[in-house]
Amino acid sequence: MKKLLCIYVLGWGWAMAQDSFDAISLATNLLNDLSDSQKEVISFPLDDPAKTRWHYLPHDSFAREGLPFSDMTPAQIEKTYALLEAYLSKSGYDQMQQIIDLENYLAVAENNPYKRDASKYYIAIYGTPHKDSLWAWSFEGHHISLNFTVSSEAIAFAPAFWGSNPGIIPTGPEKGKIVLKTDHNLGLQLVNSLSPQQLKKTLVSSKTYGEILTSNQAAVQFIPNNGISYNDLKATQKKQLKQIIYHHLDRMEKPVSQKARDLLKNENWNNITFSWAGKTEKLKAHYYRIQGQNFLIEYDNSQNNGNHIHAVWREFDGDFGKDMIKEHYQKGGH
Repeated sequence: MKKLLCIYVLGWGWAMAQDSFDAISLATNLLNDLSDSQKEVISFPLDDPAKTRWHYLPHDSFAREGLPFSDMTPAQIEKTYALLEAYLSKSGYDQMQQIIDLENYLAVAENNPYKRDASKYYIAIYGTPHKDSLWAWSFEGHHISLNFTVSSEAIAFAPAFWGSNPGIIPTGPEKGKIVLKTDHNLGLQLVNSLSPQQLKKTLVSSKTYGEILTSNQAAVQFIPNNGISYNDLKATQKKQLKQIIYHHLDRMEKPVSQKARDLLKNENWNNITFSWAGKTEKLKAHYYRIQGQNFLIEYDNSQNNGNHIHAVWREFDGDFGKDMIKEHYQKGGH
């Protein structure tokens, strides 16, 4: 599969590089390969409530909308992966594949291949990519929920959820592997670099909450009672915090993350906060969040004695492209 090659022309405009497909063509290529019954399962109006109904639980715990890999031909699966590969950076795409492959590990470790089924990942398309000026698509299953809203001017990718069970593989040929290594390591490195005075400001709870606070909410609001501000960090710690924040954007191809990067440019960085709950050691339950005016990052590693990761990027006004959709209709879009 070929990676999407994108350049900017006249601001946000897309241009196709030679021998590559653009984002619309990849989605249309997949749709054109589906049967009528498959198209009915994968296709929704842009304003369908299913668009904001999401979760990261296993498939038998939460029914998904859309078409799963299990109901696709090998060629259709390849075209789905090509679409994902176009939107995700190399690191993001690799992590996605590894998260899906963890289902195979769990199927053996738990002796439950029904619950841990790597074919139960679903794609749904909202609107018609080659006809509509604004459309959306999602890809999700256990520990993955990716939600893209696409116009000719911008792309939104929030919420973007990434999870890993186990966080650190405890046995087998890949013992010690950490799929979400950057999420796992950078937070611990930052919290352990804090002085006692800084740590006192940062700790918001001696125990974790057992989960990310926002769960699978369709919309999120600013969480009060936060920890240390960016302004109270040392220069090296500020750099570490920025690494964590931009890591979430770096999972996406640059054209996909540009809207979020612009969002960060408009943040008052001195007011961004870093909050911690629980222990400050690996394989001990811990949680952190990073919050600004416009965005929220949550990371929870509470389950399985601190070896089960949930991480999410949210935007208060931009989740599921709601700011883009609002502007689209204000301009008379249909």
